[in-house]
Amino acid sequence: MSFPRLYKVVGGYFRRRRHRWIELEFNGCHSVVDLGGTPESWPAACLPRITMVNIVERKQVPEGLRYVQADACHVPLSGPFDLAYSNSVIEHVGSWERQREFANEMLRLGRHVYCQTPNRWFPVEPHYLTAFLHWLPRHWFRYTAHRWLTLQGLTRRPWRSESLKTLRSESVRLLGKRELQELFPGCRIRVERFLGWPKSYAAWR
Repeated sequence: MSFPRLYKVVGGYFRRRRHRWIELEFNGCHSVVDLGGTPESWPAACLPRITMVNIVERKQVPEGLRYVQADACHVPLSGPFDLAYSNSVIEHVGSWERQREFANEMLRLGRHVYCQTPNRWFPVEPHYLTAFLHWLPRHWFRYTAHRWLTLQGLTRRPWRSESLKTLRSESVRLLGKRELQELFPGCRIRVERFLGWPKSYAAWR
């Protein structure tokens, strides 16, 4: 089995286990706002109670789902919702200041909160499928590194223009446990581990 396939299988296992935990912990939540999510990540039975906020335009959405096209750092909704939910989104919104705005919106919108994000200090970077490279200074991560030092680059073999477009559109700022706790004061931190190493964290209340 190739490493990308293995990582996909492992990721699917963690997502299923994560959703089972969420269903148990937040089973009394009847209204959910999902910041940055997609309809495909939810069972159809859940969609009528979900309001989804995403900057991407969608011309068609599943029946019953309320879809709001907006910046998740500045949500045009008042709430409160029973649960403000986000899965692997906060690392994509940009700078530390933008991440703080995103977290503040979650805390404002939800009586309960669940925000999951990969651990910066896990040795495998989940977006580009590379080991250790994400620990180096950001300005080192350019076309050559993307094309030749990541499994994404080695398998897709993008042209320079395609690589630069990907790097711009998939700008990632990973967080450690201490930073996530700072963004979500008063929340507990749930740790997911792989082979004993913290793979991701989730702030929740």
